[in-house]
Amino acid sequence: MDLINEFAFILSQNKTSELDCVLPASSKIRKLYELIISGTVKNDEEASGIIYNSTKADKKYLMLKRNLVQKLSELVYTQDYEGTDDLNYPHIHFQVEKELLIAEKLLLKNLYHNPTKIISKVEQTAEKYFFIDIQVSAARKFRSVYSLKGFPKETAEYDKKVEILVRSQNYYNSSRGMWEKLYSKTKYTPSRSDDIISECEDYIATISEWLKLYNSPFIKLYYYQIAILLNHQLNKQKQLHDYIKKIELLIVKYPFINTKSLKLDVDFYYARYYRDTKQIKKAEIEIQKCLEISDYRAFDKFLIQNLNFDVQIKKANYEKALEILLEVYSVPQYQFLDAYDKATWTIHEAYLYFILYVNNKLEDIEVLPLFGKPKSLHYFLERSKKWSKDKFGYNITLLIVRVLLYKINDFEDVENEGNNMLVYYHRYLKDYNTRTFIFFYQLAKAVLQGCSQDVLISRKEKLQNQSNELKNSTYDVFEMIPYDVFWDLLMKLCTRK
Repeated sequence: MDLINEFAFILSQNKTSELDCVLPASSKIRKLYELIISGTVKNDEEASGIIYNSTKADKKYLMLKRNLVQKLSELVYTQDYEGTDDLNYPHIHFQVEKELLIAEKLLLKNLYHNPTKIISKVEQTAEKYFFIDIQVSAARKFRSVYSLKGFPKETAEYDKKVEILVRSQNYYNSSRGMWEKLYSKTKYTPSRSDDIISECEDYIATISEWLKLYNSPFIKLYYYQIAILLNHQLNKQKQLHDYIKKIELLIVKYPFINTKSLKLDVDFYYARYYRDTKQIKKAEIEIQKCLEISDYRAFDKFLIQNLNFDVQIKKANYEKALEILLEVYSVPQYQFLDAYDKATWTIHEAYLYFILYVNNKLEDIEVLPLFGKPKSLHYFLERSKKWSKDKFGYNITLLIVRVLLYKINDFEDVENEGNNMLVYYHRYLKDYNTRTFIFFYQLAKAVLQGCSQDVLISRKEKLQNQSNELKNSTYDVFEMIPYDVFWDLLMKLCTRK
């Protein structure tokens, strides 16, 4: 059923007149399709019961479902990418791939007159749009054509051309691989890593040399994205902003690279930049742009809502933050998120619970998916343990949140948590000098000393002085609740206790 829903999502991007033809309105196959995409049925048992009044093992139902999957897959295969936008490179790429496939089938029968015309047209298009993989394929096919014709000179020329193009293709593939490896390492953690920084710097130096030999906009795009990641790691916001601008200029120069996915990336980069630099109103404008072109069914909307939740917390718009949290938990796609994503949302809920508890918002607490129920602390620790190995990332947040929850639940050994945090600080964080690590140390000392009001006031002053010495006007990567607000909430919590 998940596959059928995903096919339906792809088909919904382009209104196809073929759907009614392939899935007639009054047919059982159309009925099954509508039941699944509307969410009326959740599993095969329910669907088979409605259509055939039988179980999911019924052969008639299994054949019907198999037929539906096959027909939808054929529709997806024949459908154009993102409509008929001629300036959209995936659409053009798919078209020339089809033409090249036709030429190849003719060549297999030793027919080469018409294939020559097709391949020539494909080669020109591929060169225009920097489709290096298509260029290599077309050149290889021309080499085959001239070989079949018995033209040794032309065959040798295209053999040399293939060699040159393959070199450029390797630059492209390697650049893409560099970006994808970095993305995979940073997708689930906001931690600052010296290894990632070093990797980014090495990749940027390498790609710079390749761009002198093959000035592809796609390689340049990977270069800019790696540079954005590097400057995000280093918290160099001006340089980061400059590279976002460079991507926009690249799109102006090569409009065919501007896919929906890239638009979302650029808007997200801006939203995160404005959030980090405390320009919250501008961040909200960019987030709204992202929300308009993202979708839970494509799973990209979870990332946007993650940032949106963060911004609402910073605005102290806790009702909106609760609304976002409940929406995320309610969508069907949430259950398919990676365990790390789910653990992140669990930490978000814990932060919101802390805020609501301190502000005595009991009615809001009751609707929280986890903390509105008994044994919430046990389930929180279980669900968030995925982050315990992320020593420079979310585990820092996890340790901070755990102190709050122990305090709320009147755990007697909460002071031991302060000692554990100090050990952790000296083992992992002492060589770093950021707002978060300063905050982490002062919180650990305050918890170890019992969190009396005198201690909290003294530690708050030290926190402010040390933070001011950094001369850093940006939010730190882990600073969901601004640290001055966090400290005031903590003081209020300890006064209540």
